[in-house]
Amino acid sequence: MDIITHTGLGLIAAAPVLNSRPELALGLVAGSVLPDLDALGRVFGKRAFLRSHQTWSHAIPVQVAVSVLAGGIASGCGADGLLLTAGLFAGLVIHTLLDFSNTLGVTLLAPVSRKRFCLEWVFFIDAFVLTLTFITAGISIWLFYRNGDVPTSYAGIFFGTMAVYFGTKGILRRRAGALATNAVTLMPSALWPWRFFGVEECGNCVRRFQMNAITGSQKPLAQQEVFDDAYAGLLANVAEFMLMRGLSPAYHVVSAKKTEAGELLVCRDLRTRNFGTVYGDLEVLLDKDNSVLRTTFHV
Repeated sequence: MDIITHTGLGLIAAAPVLNSRPELALGLVAGSVLPDLDALGRVFGKRAFLRSHQTWSHAIPVQVAVSVLAGGIASGCGADGLLLTAGLFAGLVIHTLLDFSNTLGVTLLAPVSRKRFCLEWVFFIDAFVLTLTFITAGISIWLFYRNGDVPTSYAGIFFGTMAVYFGTKGILRRRAGALATNAVTLMPSALWPWRFFGVEECGNCVRRFQMNAITGSQKPLAQQEVFDDAYAGLLANVAEFMLMRGLSPAYHVVSAKKTEAGELLVCRDLRTRNFGTVYGDLEVLLDKDNSVLRTTFHV
């Protein structure tokens, strides 16, 4: 999920216990946002960022160790280390489970396993989740400043509603998968809970479609020719291409054209994106001997 949603969830969970159990509240807020510090991997380059994003900081074994260590330090400083441990671990796990429901994948079991897992239930920016979080967080902050306290019922209603919503999205994703058995991926819509964007591979073509998981109806969006076979051996040595191939089952060479500078390959994630971004796009310029002259990576 986006950082605004993660932060809001932490504030909503922490508000009712801020006065009575400050260590628990601190742990909940910190745990809700700390995993996304892996975004600092960008300082080491785009490839380093993609390799590290939603990996170690999102792994439950690592989160157990970090929570226990933080609680031990807190106890040594005279604070309630047990409550800090519980709050931090709860915040970290909730963050991981939210990202697990998205589409990039998280390494839940690192360092035991570096395999990424994702459910494709909810897009990382979801209109319903973001709106509900924003409203509830705003009410919680307002109540705290007005009364100095926030009833637990607000957090209870919020998290109960979220659980129902995510459960419903899971049912819709399962139905969509049962109706589109040839789809290699089904990307959830950011706006409409019942809508998914599918990708099917047909030889050297990829078919993209929009599906209504309630009615089962499909609307064709586009058919894209791909050129993977012709350049598979060459691109196996391009780290950015192999990295994106590992992150998306629908990453392909979508064009190959001659230019004055050389042959230009364009590689793209063909999962339909809700906002038309170029995230993950890769341009590879080849010389006449098919050696890589330049790569341009949009991350």
